Amino acid sequence: MKTNLIRPLTSRRAFTLVELIVVLMILVGLAAVLIPAITDMVARTNRSTASSNISEVAAAIQRYEAQYMAYPENLDGLMEDLAGEDLGSVISSLTSATADVTLDANTLATLNAAGITRVGIHADDDGTFELPTSTLLTNTTVLKGLSPATQVALGLETSGTAGKYIVLGVGALSDMNGKTMLDAPVHFPRDSTMNPQTVYCRFLAIFQITDGATALDRAKLVGVMAPDASGLSTEMDNYFQIAANN
Repeated sequence: MKTNLIRPLTSRRAFTLVELIVVLMILVGLAAVLIPAITDMVARTNRSTASSNISEVAAAIQRYEAQYMAYPENLDGLMEDLAGEDLGSVISSLTSATADVTLDANTLATLNAAGITRVGIHADDDGTFELPTSTLLTNTTVLKGLSPATQVALGLETSGTAGKYIVLGVGALSDMNGKTMLDAPVHFPRDSTMNPQTVYCRFLAIFQITDGATALDRAKLVGVMAPDASGLSTEMDNYFQIAANN
């Protein structure tokens, strides 16, 4: 005859206060190591993506120009209207890096010769994703140009000249979309102040329109920058600085 043996339950002992403190110290130590690493990873990814987008936008514009013998129409004008009213969603770093450039008959002809006759105009409170209105340029249109200091910072000049360059955003209305690029890229925000839903976060094409005194026969693309006015060299330099700090 078999007898069922009932095994006594093994008693379970709770963590002591010392053990809990040790576990908490380990978790705090891991957090101290992992949180900066994750933060740096996000920052590196942001800089790397911005560098890639700058290069890809420049290449897309160059392919478009080679294929159609003109630069794309309907790039974003960064203004609320053609009379010089600033677009309110442009971030402060770009505002300080730019200056108004008023076209005249000669600089308008320079842009028109390059195929740029229309720009997209946003409403004042538009962020990144609202579609602008295609608007014909005139010989009194006000556009955003690079300040002399920004020209130097981007490596375009050793001593900047006012009115030499204009900047136009590569946005959703651009004629490049569906041709040399699938869609206009968005600059991923680095912090809450650069939320694309509330501020303008498209990449910007830089066109030279004068030699400093005289209008060029035809405008030419000289670079692309992020919406915080940083160029490819700055983005890459920041990437490697972050990587070196790990």
